[in-house]
Amino acid sequence: MRFARNMLETLETRELTRTAAEISTRTGLEHVDAKFGDKIDGVYRRMLTLNSGRFALIERSREFVLVPWRPVLERARGQLVTGSVGGEGISWSIGLKRGIGR
Repeated sequence: MRFARNMLETLETRELTRTAAEISTRTGLEHVDAKFGDKIDGVYRRMLTLNSGRFALIERSREFVLVPWRPVLERARGQLVTGSVGGEGISWSIGLKRGIGR
């Protein structure tokens, strides 16, 4: 028996798509994919454990994004988080930052 070279990636994508659709149906929020270079901001709601790994549910006003979960997010549950998607994952900032012009 031979499996397709990208079979694992395909299964992970299907699982994430199915989970996002279920959350969208339940909450009425639209799912948005996070791509390289995107800025992610919203409220960290919870961690989801899927077969393909742990994901964080980041909620915005009318949409949500599922991104790879990191332990640093757990202490920010219910708080505003900001991140930027890069080659090594997502670098996170927790809470509001105050400074000149803000």
